[in-house]
Amino acid sequence: MKPLKIHSFLLIICFALFISSCSTTSTSVQVLVPADITVPHNIRKLVIANRSLPDKGEQFSNFIEGFLTGESILADREGSKRCVEGLGNKLNSSPRFDAVISHTSLKGTGTREFSVPLQWNMVNNICKQYNADALVLLETFDSNIAFKTDKKQKKQTIKDKETGISRDTIITEYLADLIINVNAGWRIYDPVNKKIIDEDSFTDEKRWAEKGKNPEDVERKLPSKRDAINGAGYFAGQQFAMRISPNWKNATRYYYIKGRNNYFKMAKQYAKAGNWDKAMEFWGNLTSNPNRKIAGRASHNMAVANEMKGNLKQALKWADTAYKKYNIKKDRTYINILTRRIMDQDKLKEQM
Repeated sequence: MKPLKIHSFLLIICFALFISSCSTTSTSVQVLVPADITVPHNIRKLVIANRSLPDKGEQFSNFIEGFLTGESILADREGSKRCVEGLGNKLNSSPRFDAVISHTSLKGTGTREFSVPLQWNMVNNICKQYNADALVLLETFDSNIAFKTDKKQKKQTIKDKETGISRDTIITEYLADLIINVNAGWRIYDPVNKKIIDEDSFTDEKRWAEKGKNPEDVERKLPSKRDAINGAGYFAGQQFAMRISPNWKNATRYYYIKGRNNYFKMAKQYAKAGNWDKAMEFWGNLTSNPNRKIAGRASHNMAVANEMKGNLKQALKWADTAYKKYNIKKDRTYINILTRRIMDQDKLKEQM
């Protein structure tokens, strides 16, 4: 009898969790996130160029380095080009900048060391050629590869096709990690004020983890080292774009669709269609409901609807009500999210 009772108890818990999970649904919102640095307002169009490639005197040492470290020959050359492309594409998808890529031949150190700043007459000429307000240079680019392998034993149940009998067996699973570290150094040149707006280098990591039945199976699933460096380079360019330009990020918000009241069901249809005003009419009527659970859930939903409409301060008030007055505990986190978004608004106004 005891196993039956335990089994029944687990079923009840699972059913309760299922019901609880069905009491909410989610919606997505695009959130504009400020950049790490603020570029002057007069700069709208950027021209991007690659200065990380080595001069003739440095090419041989870079070749030897690539040979000794196992990197593909000329992999950093290709990776740096992809890095510039990643920056350009990400900037053009942002609301702040227009970007164009220059193929002007500029030579640097080919290492992690910055060259002396580009002469201002060259900066001015490149900007004029592309009708740009500022020049962004990839001054350095260097990648490092780490390749880790491992294996572990695990139990697997195998069913015999003929007899239908299942048996446990121990199999060996092979694991591999390919990790690319890209160090990219950037400068932003303002030709009008003859000023370097920003100069910094960043290290970004991209990794691929695979598992298989044997070493060959794992290797087939991993990208080639050259493809991995190209992918990591493109990723590093995108990361720098997010450091200098406000960018859109997808966020998920949940809202309640059940609460012992048909108004939740009716409001759900309007919310799913993006008609937040109509949904708020139903939820607003429930915020003063004598049932505290219903009032709390409706208050939370009012917060979400206001955020969707861009009314962040009003959203914060409703989230605060849901948490402090009606003890909707999840809204403590939501209050922090909304507070951060409101703080970001001043920075976004400055940057945009």
